[in-house]
Parts: sequence; C-alpha cells; structure tokens
Amino acid sequence: MRRAIIHIGTPRTGTSSLQMLLHTRRDDLHRAGLLYPDLTPASAAQPHVSHQHLGETLDGRRPRRERSELMARLDRALAESRDEVALLSYESLCQLPPWHRAPGLLCGLFERRGFRPEILMTVRPQAAYLQSQYTWRIQFLREARTFASAFEAELRARRFDYWRGLTAWARAAAWRVHLVPVQDRLSSAPLIERIAAELGLADRLLPLLTPADLAYRTNASLGPVGVEVSRRLRVGGAGGAQGPTRAVTERIETLAHERGFDGEPFRALDPAMTARVGEVYGRRNDALARRVWGTDWAARVADPPPRAVNELARLGPDSGREAQVAELLGTIRGEFAGRLPVAPPGLRGCVGSAFARVMQFARRIL
Repeated sequence: MRRAIIHIGTPRTGTSSLQMLLHTRRDDLHRAGLLYPDLTPASAAQPHVSHQHLGETLDGRRPRRERSELMARLDRALAESRDEVALLSYESLCQLPPWHRAPGLLCGLFERRGFRPEILMTVRPQAAYLQSQYTWRIQFLREARTFASAFEAELRARRFDYWRGLTAWARAAAWRVHLVPVQDRLSSAPLIERIAAELGLADRLLPLLTPADLAYRTNASLGPVGVEVSRRLRVGGAGGAQGPTRAVTERIETLAHERGFDGEPFRALDPAMTARVGEVYGRRNDALARRVWGTDWAARVADPPPRAVNELARLGPDSGREAQVAELLGTIRGEFAGRLPVAPPGLRGCVGSAFARVMQFARRIL
C-alpha cells in the first residue's frame, strides 16, 4: 500500500521552512515518487506554501463550500497520481478540537485511494514554544503584555498540550506516528534531514536538497530592542491587519540590525518558568514519548538552556538600552506618520473577537 504522511504541526517548530522546501521542490518531488498536491481554492489570490487553505476550511476560517472543493481536488490528485508517497502539511491541524471530524475525513480519503495514513508531528519544549508564540504575536503587533504576564495567561492553553493535539489524528491513522523534536538529544543533524530519516525518505528527499536548503530558516524573531519597540507600539494602540502590521515590524527589525541594537535573540524564560512548564506538561509529555519512542520525553527533548533574561520590559531602567528603544520608536513613528495600523478599541475589539470565535465554532460543528 502507498503511504500518506499528514504533517499536523506544531506551529513554530520549523514547519514553514519544511513547507517552503516542499513547495519549491514540488516538481522534483514528483519525479522522486512524492506527491505534494497543490490545494488552492478558486477564490484564493495565490497558492500557499502549505495546505493552509484546506486547514482553514476545516477550522472554519474559510467558507464551508471550499471544503468540498478542496477535498474533491485532493481526491482527484490522489486518483490520478502514481506516486508512492503523498504529503500533506499544515501546522495548525493539531489545534483542531479532539472531537473534530478532520482526522477521520482525511485519513478515510487517503485509505479509499489506497494510501496508508501516517502522522508527522514536530515538537519542541513547551517553554520554548510559549516564548516563540509571544514573539510571533509581537511580530504582528498583537501583544502589549510583558512576557511574564503572557506566560501566566497562556501557560495552560490547549495549543501547548501535544498529547491532546495528536491523539485524534493518531487514532485515525492506527497510531502510525512520527514524532520529531526540533532539537534532538540523539542527533545534531538539521531538522529537515532528521524528518526525512524518520519518515524513511532520506534516499528520495536529501538528494534534492542543497546544504543551504538544509540550513534554511523562516520566521526569525525580533531581538530584545525590537520586541520592546513593537510592544510599546501596541500599548499605544497600533495593531490591526496582518500585512500592514508585519510591514512595521519588518522595518523595526531592519533598523535594529542596521544600527547594531539586536545582536542576540530575545530571551525571557527564567528557570522558574521552565520548571512550572514541566510541572504542567511533564506527565503528558512522558506518556506521549513512551507511546511513540518507548522512552521518556527528556531522553529526546532537552529544556531550553538557562540563559540570562534580556527582556527590556522586565529589566526596566537597569537594561541601559532605553535610548535605543526611544530612537527606534521615534524613527518608526516618523516613517509611518499617519500610516501606522490601528487596532480596534478595547470593548469593540473584544466583542468582535468573541463574535468571530462563536462563528468559527458554529462552522466547525455544522
């Protein structure tokens, strides 16, 4: 039987880098017997490097009619393909609720076309994931809190429970699961290389990739000065649509780099935070690791190494970098005078957000 590998996440674990390589090497993959189908709805302005369009029809962010369109397109691609392996990738599939029909729908479709479904999940320590999610929100002017405040609010969010995100998919695929750590105690090889080896596809995938491909990274985060500048812009009311906000933070990143302000990555985790994350997720991580690897979580996944916190909001005046923050804030406000995107007012924004969540929930269950 042919194989279908469904990469379900998690976000912020090298997923975009993997998807970009699959997208740009689609023709080469086909010649190697690997299908990475193009699932772009007719209404979309352009293709996506991942199968995000399909994922968003499943979680309710795109019109329901597109679900049938894209499922039919996937079915047709599988029916017409002679490739031995099909790959599907969208990092937020793991965030669908456990009762969602998506695992059964997708695995059932693959099975009907003669493909045995398998699940791929990439993971990192939840403490690092929490910090990464914070900097992701910062990049889109969605975060006004300090990291400590966000940490307290987000610590038990369901997105960080890997067991919960994986179980329904694993059951639908008869527990044929590949779990790959972003950083593995047992190997220092690049993530893409380790994924290929775990899937048994190294002989097909790796000859297609250059050393630059293996080292490719996307979605680099802002440094400590850039984070603080973006946070203060959000405190001041900046925010809104993803495109305009990202343009602002990309400019912040460029300026910080040009002026030598951010020579190190943002760090906000302290040992007490890392320990608390372990208390919350340790048991379920171990249960998952034993089921998939036959060993404890810590045998493969290391907690982030302790490093000095450089979050300027936490260090306060002792950071000695207030002048750099003020300089960048002044430059950005000058360059974007009258063009800074503005977030909705508090109550209105909350009501709109709540309404959007209700509508999204309704689409999921209909």
